[in-house]
Amino acid sequence: AEALHADVVITAVGAKPIVPPIPGIDSKKVVGLDALHQNPPAIGQKVVILGGGLTGCEIAYELLLQGKHPTIVEMKNDLIAAKGVCLANSSYLREALALYQAPVHLNTTIQEIRPAGVTARDQTGKTFEIPCDSVIVSVGYDPKPSFPASRKVHLVGDAKSVGNLRTVIWRAWDVCMKI
Repeated sequence: AEALHADVVITAVGAKPIVPPIPGIDSKKVVGLDALHQNPPAIGQKVVILGGGLTGCEIAYELLLQGKHPTIVEMKNDLIAAKGVCLANSSYLREALALYQAPVHLNTTIQEIRPAGVTARDQTGKTFEIPCDSVIVSVGYDPKPSFPASRKVHLVGDAKSVGNLRTVIWRAWDVCMKI
């Protein structure tokens, strides 16, 4: 705060995406939120989405509306398993994925990404292939603060702790009330 000649600094610069160390990941990946931008990178017709959290399911839904064919691969035993997600949102996404018959592989990890698709492994250890043109990585985010928190520097939103719109608004309110 001193270097900026400010009494207080509130930083809400977000988070950086986690990219797991999977062989071949750099060859075909699109980072999760990039797929939702106004002008997303080129995404093929058959898409594997690494991660079945809220963002991964929202991306799958958007791709379904575009006529594409997403497949979700989630290492946990359920979709949208994070706490604090609005039940109406998660229920709608689950029902939409079921209605469009989007394949979902729970308790499954990706072992390798190749030009023609991915190799997946389920909880029994069985490996199988999923053909795809693109892989979207949506496994989570790590906070990315510009400055460390201090008495004069307050972190808000994903810069402090990855959450959602509700958590960022509540944290911002708490910070503003303290200053």
